[in-house]
Amino acid sequence: EEGLRDQILLFLETRYESTTATGETFNRGGKTDILLKYSYDNSNLFVAECKFWHGASEFSKAINQLFDRYLTWRDSKVALIIFVNNNDFTTVLQTIKTDIKTHPYYVRENGNRGESSFSYIFHLSQDNNKNVYFEIMAFHFDKL
Repeated sequence: EEGLRDQILLFLETRYESTTATGETFNRGGKTDILLKYSYDNSNLFVAECKFWHGASEFSKAINQLFDRYLTWRDSKVALIIFVNNNDFTTVLQTIKTDIKTHPYYVRENGNRGESSFSYIFHLSQDNNKNVYFEIMAFHFDKL
């Protein structure tokens, strides 16, 4: 997971001006996998957690980890990046699209960005009126 995360960090660090991208960075109640900050005022622009796919129950736990431990009231753009090495990637994508709607923080869909990236509006765990843009990105790779 760390090696894959570092590849994403390398891209983010060079993609945007006046930002820093760091990994395993403390935010609120723990260390999130990816944190993109604005250099001038040190505000968070993006928070992400990376996970390997281990089924629907672990998927829900990953969302809870991100929202319950890492997000502050000011965080509004977040992502869950899922690395999938299952042979049946289509079934994993269907599980994501179905199970996400039952999560207690789910508000509504917010479009798709391709076949394996899905946008949602969620609310913060500590504030039902504070919406968060939540992207779920799934990446498939073959088992080695």
